[in-house]
Amino acid sequence: MKLVGVYLSPFVRRVAVALNCYGIAFERVEASVVDGRATIAQYNGLVRVPSLILDDGTVLIDSHQILADLDRQAAQNKRLCPALPESQRPYGQMLALLTGALEKMVATFYETRRRPADKIWPDWAAQCADQAVGGIFAAEAGAYNDVLKGGFLFEQRLTHADIVAVIAFETLSGALPDRVNATALPKLAALASSLGPTAAFSTTRP
Repeated sequence: MKLVGVYLSPFVRRVAVALNCYGIAFERVEASVVDGRATIAQYNGLVRVPSLILDDGTVLIDSHQILADLDRQAAQNKRLCPALPESQRPYGQMLALLTGALEKMVATFYETRRRPADKIWPDWAAQCADQAVGGIFAAEAGAYNDVLKGGFLFEQRLTHADIVAVIAFETLSGALPDRVNATALPKLAALASSLGPTAAFSTTRP
């Protein structure tokens, strides 16, 4: 398999961590939407990352769809989605909050770092940052206290929610340390402290 994109993208990183957790070996095609659009366009007409090229040549796009496809292929004991029906709604809501927070953080980055200085809209950048912070704080509120003791977000085992929670905390605390930190978000910080140093995560850190 080949994973297209750079780990600066939290969505590329999300797929890479999951592949590591599944135990699936993959090669990297390091291409950024900033300066590698021609490479990305070979695999995805939207010119977005990530794309995952399967061994048979099939190309999967969008992190949600890639991971759903991989989970369907995984053995029952390696799947990273909750198994219990009662977990499905809170799990889906947790993913929506965390991936939404990451999307808004990416939007903030592009507004403040990629636009010409005279084209930056500060109010929009601030709104996107506020939405990112609001999303991760809502995820913190919805997390169980078990994570403070080394537990997981759902069913006492690793799921995609834990993966994206660690990535969201690391990304937002790096960009907005005065607002997103261990004091403000002790549960997600504990999760990041527990899982972040493991090889599945540390080898994907940008």
